[in-house]
Amino acid sequence: MFGFLKGKAAEATQKFSGRTDFLEAVCAAAALVAAADGEIEDGEIKATIKAVAANKALSAGFDQKMIEQTMEKMLSRAGGGRVGRAGLWDEVGEVLKNPDMAEAVVLTALDVAEGDGEVEPQEKIVLDRLAKLANVDLNRLMAA
Repeated sequence: MFGFLKGKAAEATQKFSGRTDFLEAVCAAAALVAAADGEIEDGEIKATIKAVAANKALSAGFDQKMIEQTMEKMLSRAGGGRVGRAGLWDEVGEVLKNPDMAEAVVLTALDVAEGDGEVEPQEKIVLDRLAKLANVDLNRLMAA
């Protein structure tokens, strides 16, 4: 059983490895959550980079510097007002047709939201929208 699960995890890691659209979507979703309350704090930046780097497929496919650069780019766009955030939603939408990618995007955004110990109401609004677009059960992920 564990061998099967390990094989599936390795298959997923290999499948997404090097996919810049996946990296950008995960970073965009994380940035949307970090900016949900109107400001991006230093602690949120650190939690966001940590959450993205914890994704096995991303850390296997990209070095830490690339992950950080992409995250910084998305955080900058998130701080750019409605136009910047609208562009981030477009980045996210590009990979949501793939169920495995969609769940990883929502999970990472959830990790960012929970990074300070609680999910704020503004973050929950972003998470709900992400989960709906991704066709993912947010309550199931929150309970995991």
